[in-house]
Amino acid sequence: MASEPRQQDPQYFDIPGQPLASALERYAVVTDQTVLFSDDLVALRRSSAVEGRYTAREALDLLLTGTSLRAERVGAGAKASFVLRPLLDDAAPTPAEALDRRYDGLVQHRIWKALCATAQTAPGGYRAVLRLEIDAAGRLSQPRLLTTTGSPRRDEAIVAALQGLQVEAAPPAGLQQPLTLVLLPRPAGQPSGCLTEGRSP
Repeated sequence: MASEPRQQDPQYFDIPGQPLASALERYAVVTDQTVLFSDDLVALRRSSAVEGRYTAREALDLLLTGTSLRAERVGAGAKASFVLRPLLDDAAPTPAEALDRRYDGLVQHRIWKALCATAQTAPGGYRAVLRLEIDAAGRLSQPRLLTTTGSPRRDEAIVAALQGLQVEAAPPAGLQQPLTLVLLPRPAGQPSGCLTEGRSP
């Protein structure tokens, strides 16, 4: 995941129109930016093509053109991500919508904290696409990797770290699931974003 300053720098994009889930994965790779979305939300939607030099924000907005979705930035710095939402008017969000937004950030923070607990699973040195669900009690269930991180032991450790993980609150009613989270490696020399020092190996 990229730091805030990098997100403001234009970079070259060449992402053809395609199924939206595939386009978002490609976008995440190009920008080193985490994107969180539910499978149901992007199902049967296609992205617009994006070609040229744009900031990460501009490129994502262009990619979502015509999808009836918008991207909302959650968090700041190394833990920031984009969360996809249905396109709404400029009206203020309802209390339920505001709760959904806070909950997405809560889930991401809890997953990040769990993965940062050990050097083997700490984000920053590998790429992973995670799919998971959250039960009525706020526990992560059925976490799975859609692609390997390159290490079977790390794959197993990531799934074990997330299985049954307790989020601080139960999910809001109507939360679209499953959720998909893309984690990306950071460039050499950049910190992982884990704040915990002295992690166990």
